[in-house]
Amino acid sequence: MNEIVVLTASYNRADNLQKLYSSLKAQTNKKFEWLIVDDGSTDDTENLISHFIEENQINIKYIYQSNGGKAKALNKGFCQSDYAEIFAVVDSDDYLLPNAIDLIYDNLNRYKNHIDVGAFFFHYKRPDGQTIESRKKKLDEDKILTVYEYNNIFGKHDGCICYFRDAVYEYRYPEYTGEKYVGPTVILMEMSEKYKIVYSPTILGIAEYQEGGLTKSGRKLRLKNPRGMIHYCTLMMSNKSNLITQFKYGVSIWPYSRLAKKSFREILSFVKKPLLLLVTYIPGQLLYFYWKKYM
Repeated sequence: MNEIVVLTASYNRADNLQKLYSSLKAQTNKKFEWLIVDDGSTDDTENLISHFIEENQINIKYIYQSNGGKAKALNKGFCQSDYAEIFAVVDSDDYLLPNAIDLIYDNLNRYKNHIDVGAFFFHYKRPDGQTIESRKKKLDEDKILTVYEYNNIFGKHDGCICYFRDAVYEYRYPEYTGEKYVGPTVILMEMSEKYKIVYSPTILGIAEYQEGGLTKSGRKLRLKNPRGMIHYCTLMMSNKSNLITQFKYGVSIWPYSRLAKKSFREILSFVKKPLLLLVTYIPGQLLYFYWKKYM
């Protein structure tokens, strides 16, 4: 069995999957499985994947679920391959460089005996060749850090997270009835209690953000999923974040709490930072009225 699973959660992305498929066929190392979790697509995704499977160029597994959001789709994918050592999460609007699987195997062999490493991270670049990274300090070598430590030093970057099997068996995305979105780094923050991440400056692939995708959907999407965002804000308010970040998400938690009909006492029960909640209460209420235009 293949040790690496490329896991793609897809919703109505038939037009994009061809490019990702082509990049997977072009891999110099074919020892992987491509696992697609179709999150209730209503376009031609199923027929397209059937065609890919018939070509028999790479090992493909296709799973369909009713529309429940990316986090639920990834959770389902994590349960599907007991033989996988690594789940490399690659979105439907991204595609990989020809040596990507070789790079993942290199890191698997290098770090598989590090019991405190739960995942490793590779950077993406844009189609114009620019690396997707923040304006903070530049990463120039592998660093083993928690997501909090990395964000505090280097900022938030977009790329490919490759999870070790044991980590995603222990930590999963939270799921909320009636909601379809939680922050994508929630699982990394949850994992920080036990695991660190190997952050690499190496470029693994290209990211093309599509209109209507999660990255482009922005504020409106987050406001439609307030309980998931409360969970995300709570994690960002951890003492592991710097003070500016704690304050920012202390303000942000209030509009989401109002939408989710959560009381001050309820928020305090899991944030446990009364002073921060008091200081951010009025700015948070003002932010709610500002964000109303997105509702």
